[in-house]
Amino acid sequence: MLTTNIAIRKNKKFTTAAIGCFLRLPLTKHNLAYASLLARIQMNSSLSYPSLALQQKRLAELYDLQLEIMPQVFGKEILLTYYANFVEPIEILDPHYTYEEILNVIAQIVNQPNFAEPLVEYAKRQLAEEYQELIEQPSNYALEQFFKLWYQDQPDYAETFIGSLDEIKAATSTTMMHYWRNLANVPMQILGMTRDNNLVSKLAQAMFQQTGLTKSFQTVSLTIPAKRKLIEKEDDQGNVQAQLLMGFGLEQSIDYRGQVMGILLSQYLAGDQSSKLFTQIREQLGAAYNVEASCFANNSLFLVSAGLDPSKIAAARKIILSEMGKLVQGEVEDDLFKKAKKAILRNMKIGLDGQNWQMGQMLRDELFSGYLDFDRENAIRRATPKQLVAFAQNLFFNESYVLK
Repeated sequence: MLTTNIAIRKNKKFTTAAIGCFLRLPLTKHNLAYASLLARIQMNSSLSYPSLALQQKRLAELYDLQLEIMPQVFGKEILLTYYANFVEPIEILDPHYTYEEILNVIAQIVNQPNFAEPLVEYAKRQLAEEYQELIEQPSNYALEQFFKLWYQDQPDYAETFIGSLDEIKAATSTTMMHYWRNLANVPMQILGMTRDNNLVSKLAQAMFQQTGLTKSFQTVSLTIPAKRKLIEKEDDQGNVQAQLLMGFGLEQSIDYRGQVMGILLSQYLAGDQSSKLFTQIREQLGAAYNVEASCFANNSLFLVSAGLDPSKIAAARKIILSEMGKLVQGEVEDDLFKKAKKAILRNMKIGLDGQNWQMGQMLRDELFSGYLDFDRENAIRRATPKQLVAFAQNLFFNESYVLK
């Protein structure tokens, strides 16, 4: 018997269950666009429930089963994600509400998309309208432009939200059907957390027969290396609030411990009102509406962003570069560093109590070798200012994008 990528964990504490189906495929403009469109088509309807009203009615009958379908980007890869939350059958006195009934409906939606031309056209209009609404927000527009510059030599990695809108607009029922058929062969993983995990595992094996379930889901490396190419650009749309985005590339790829240091640096610089950049830019300069810092390990990117008064851009940019330079020189404020560690540990403990967080950890363990074997809590507790400095020394300033 072939080994299949199905792992259902026993649910020991939650009144709700969770099931996730994940298809892994390479990140390209085409794949992201078609995955976004496919997700919207399947959220709307299926062959078993050929209208939005019918599909929503069926999910509501299952005590408001929540189903999300969306592509997620992990470095060089896309995970087309089907994620369902539902009340555990044992919690409800209804003989018709069973695991078999629930999984059957999920399988119908996942396995039987409806590519009728009017439904495809409707989904295309939905995506175009939502994208337009999204991109009208200056912060979203700035982020999109930042990544297009960051990956100007690698356009397949440059799309931030839904992929190529032109490809979505050009899609037809025929091209979507062809794309869907090819997905049967990409690596697939099914994960879950249910009271009767053995039964649900057997049901999943019976209801999902994709070839991809027998292919290796784990990746060797999905990290996109950062290319040294300093880019500085400014656009002016006449906005009251300007957006400043500063990107620092990672010189060397980082392991799980390095990722922890990236999270610590984010918290140290911009995690709360006492953080370095918050006090420097917002309080002392009186310039910022918000300051954020994020480590995108899969993109080899550390990103600092701020929404601020357009007249204060140059001063804020100088502060950011100065604070990063101090770190490189070994200057770390011990009190702030300890506070950052405590904040991350607190957030981690909150996450541990969440079912969706636990499912996310299961997914990463299937995707990345040894993910759950690494003790992140211990790594945070034992982290030192010297390690933070070493992380900062692995960064190089690579892009500044300003939207006024």
